Amino acid sequence: MRAMAGRPRHEALRGLMTELLRSGFDAPYEEISHEVYLTNRSGRIDTMWGAAVIELKSDLRRELPDVLARLPDYLADAQARAPGGRPPTGIATDGALFLAYGTAQGGGLRELARFETDAEQPEALMAWLEPLLSERPDLAPEPRAVAQAFGRTSMLFGAAKLELDVMWARLQHDPEVRLKRELWDRLLAEAYGEAVGEDALFLQHTYLVTVVKAIAARVLDLPVDDPAALLSGKALADEGIAGAVEADFFDWPLRAPEGAALVTRIAAQAARFRLRDVEADVLKTLYESLVDPDQRHDLGEYYTPDWLAGRVVAAAVAAPLSERVLDPACGSGTFLFHALRRLIAAGQAAGWAGPRILEACADQVRGLDVHPVAVTLARVTWLLALGRLILDRPARLTVPVFLGDAMQWNLRRYLDRADVLVEVPGDPPLQIPAGFAEDQAAFEQGLDVLNRGLREEASPATVGRRLARIAGAVPADAAAMAETFARLQGLYRAGRNGIWTFVFRNLVRPVWLSRPEQRADVLVGNPPWIVYRHLSPAMKDRVREGLGEYGLWVGGNLATQQDMFALFWARGAERYLKPGGRIGFVLPYAVLNAKVFAGLRAGLMRSVQVRVTGGWALERVWPIFGAQSGSSTTSTCVLFGERDAAGGAPAQMDRWVGHLPRRDAGEAEAAAVLAHARVAWPRARTLEGVSPYRARFRQGATLVPRRFFLVEMEAVGRLGGRRDAPRVRGRVGALDKAPWTLVEPPRGPVEVAFLRQVALGESVAPFRMLETVTTVIPMEDGRVLDAAAAREAGHVNLAAWLSDAEAKWAANSNKATDGGPRMTLRERINHQRLLAVQTEPASMRVLCTKAGTRLSAVILAEKNAVIDHKAYWAAARSVGEARYLTTLLNSAAVLAKITDLQPHGQRDKRDFDNLVWTLPIPEFDESDTLHRDLAAAAERAEQVAAQVPLEGHRHFTAKRRAIRAALIADGIAAEMEALVDALLPP
Repeated sequence: MRAMAGRPRHEALRGLMTELLRSGFDAPYEEISHEVYLTNRSGRIDTMWGAAVIELKSDLRRELPDVLARLPDYLADAQARAPGGRPPTGIATDGALFLAYGTAQGGGLRELARFETDAEQPEALMAWLEPLLSERPDLAPEPRAVAQAFGRTSMLFGAAKLELDVMWARLQHDPEVRLKRELWDRLLAEAYGEAVGEDALFLQHTYLVTVVKAIAARVLDLPVDDPAALLSGKALADEGIAGAVEADFFDWPLRAPEGAALVTRIAAQAARFRLRDVEADVLKTLYESLVDPDQRHDLGEYYTPDWLAGRVVAAAVAAPLSERVLDPACGSGTFLFHALRRLIAAGQAAGWAGPRILEACADQVRGLDVHPVAVTLARVTWLLALGRLILDRPARLTVPVFLGDAMQWNLRRYLDRADVLVEVPGDPPLQIPAGFAEDQAAFEQGLDVLNRGLREEASPATVGRRLARIAGAVPADAAAMAETFARLQGLYRAGRNGIWTFVFRNLVRPVWLSRPEQRADVLVGNPPWIVYRHLSPAMKDRVREGLGEYGLWVGGNLATQQDMFALFWARGAERYLKPGGRIGFVLPYAVLNAKVFAGLRAGLMRSVQVRVTGGWALERVWPIFGAQSGSSTTSTCVLFGERDAAGGAPAQMDRWVGHLPRRDAGEAEAAAVLAHARVAWPRARTLEGVSPYRARFRQGATLVPRRFFLVEMEAVGRLGGRRDAPRVRGRVGALDKAPWTLVEPPRGPVEVAFLRQVALGESVAPFRMLETVTTVIPMEDGRVLDAAAAREAGHVNLAAWLSDAEAKWAANSNKATDGGPRMTLRERINHQRLLAVQTEPASMRVLCTKAGTRLSAVILAEKNAVIDHKAYWAAARSVGEARYLTTLLNSAAVLAKITDLQPHGQRDKRDFDNLVWTLPIPEFDESDTLHRDLAAAAERAEQVAAQVPLEGHRHFTAKRRAIRAALIADGIAAEMEALVDALLPP
């Protein structure tokens, strides 16, 4: 492997590849073909074995164009040699890099996957090649192995995506297929709070669900050679297992001639794993491996690690043999997996027989989720958790995991009744009356009547009479259900059929689960964390109204910090939890001390009371949610509560500290590195100022997207540039965020009056200003300009710049319900008038950083500079006051007093904002000796900081460290700390 990674010469690589095929994949020497001449054209294939067409190169970095030119002919020739067989896959390699290609629609090439050879991990290359080159069975179902076989870097996924693209191009306008796509889109909008459904994601979900359904069949060692039976659930139903697999949104490939073959190939790969030996929720790892990391971050899709879910279940479920457990946002089923394993272990310890344990599992461990893919994963995870116990199953075993909205947004309430409304894209919703929705026996009978009526083409009147004969059905409900049948007939005749039984059966489940006799003893899970400001306008209205019902809505500046999880806590307890029942939820750390969640912590929520009984602080455990790539910055906790319990909140909580070897660490790995301690409950965080400076400091302007405003000068020709309107280009930086990283920044001349220096957070060091940045600031006479206003004022260059930026903003920013931007670009940069208030700044301002591990503060004397939102500022009334403030703000003692109030990132404390002004810092008084001493100390610190050599290429954090080290070495740092302690004693 080390020789391959070094890019050997062509003949040496041929020998290495041959040895790899023979020793790694047991390829018989006589079956490996070399120098295969093409049948109907010139050229020859370097190496062939099975469906693999291998092109060897000395250096793909130079020779890739040659590969792209030759490989289409090689693949076409290989396909002609085996018509109707498995589509060939092209592998181009120089030993260090492997590229897999398939034939795209129209005959071109499409890259399926790529792999970079690591000499230290030879098994990784073998695992990547295995789906193409080997059918080795009996593989251990380890999460990473499953992800390698089926995930987004696998050849199987690349090839399947290619085929699904072709099928989708042909079937996307089919009425039934289109309906499934639209209903899927609606459910995702409920799951994420805004529309996110793209065709590529729908195809990705189709592939994933196919894999998961194949895994479900292989749990029972069932054959996977009948694609229709596999996707519809018939294969499992014939074995007495209901509710695990259903015909759903993702069986549409079977409507294409080649769809069955694709399903069979995917299922064959699933058959290679020994799935009864699963010890963790392998499907969440597979799901996360399929979604692009940036996309997953946008969707908030980070499932709970097994070690954490297992511990939460163990803490929350006190009596596993008798308590019913519900996860109302079950995701891939991780909490269900551990609740089942806990119940099974307890049953076996108590001497229960297998059938009795399985009966308890089906009755006591339930899941619910509005995400259509998550539900499929959770159902199969539920089956996987049974392990070999599934061989003792009764004649009928129903998996109690349902597709439904735990928030019950689709209910229409009238007095004590709740009708279920089912959305129909482009039409009014269908109605399931409360009498049927709340009684599962009546509902199932009613659904049978509707399906029979559709098959027989019965009249609505006939169906209405049949519905009225169902035991317990009242005439009004039967009549309403008959009207629904009439609507269904119209959809059936329009070809928009085949999905409604699945939708109806699942969407009524939340109503049934909230009936008193069906409620749970314990709610566990990791409900959606969706901050209010990221919700769609329609969902914002729902969440605001819902939180208001429980007295949890806090408006004003805190409104944007509201979160969907708070509604899950309150509504989950009210609708799904028995009196005296318990909750254990994984939540953002902010719930422990943020002001916006004070009502939740207090527990009195109008129609329901939930006393907080305990908490786990996990802010110093890393990584938990996707933090390997730095994609997640929100720290984590666990909150426990009890419904209808009396008493106050606890004074202490548990804290876990440690660095895990990997995010999906097992319990043994977590136990080895996590240390536990009992600590005080964190002090409630507030931004209400004790200090009068709270009213004087304000945040800088939100100049985003940065590449639209932060600029660099462009090179000019021999004649030089215009002094009155120099040419500039938007500055591209590593901190730019999607989608703006893919947007070309504006460029062109801008009037010099609108080019100003901007102080960023990184411009601030202790007692010394670092580099500022040239920026386009479209502001004149106290007014922030847009393109139209700039043009009207005669600023033609600025107008052109803003016109370009506004067009790109309109195309790429978040959209309102009318399809336009939620806010204009001018509104964005002047949000809360944070730019306009800087029109005529004072000649001396104090700047301090918004976030970081240490506060930094400095005096800014440049009057024309603008402050960015990563810094806070205030106008100083005198040099003495400015220096007094910088001494305090640069003090370690001040930082220590607010540390427990800071929100946490994944690894460190994060934002300071105005927390420092919660301390009793008095306004500067020139007559106060201590105040004058603090100011004098800052003057000396400025002199020390100015003498520190700071190379321009060094990172700003290194420059800050260098200055702090110089202050300590000089002795002034210790003097300042002593003065601060005198002003603010411990």
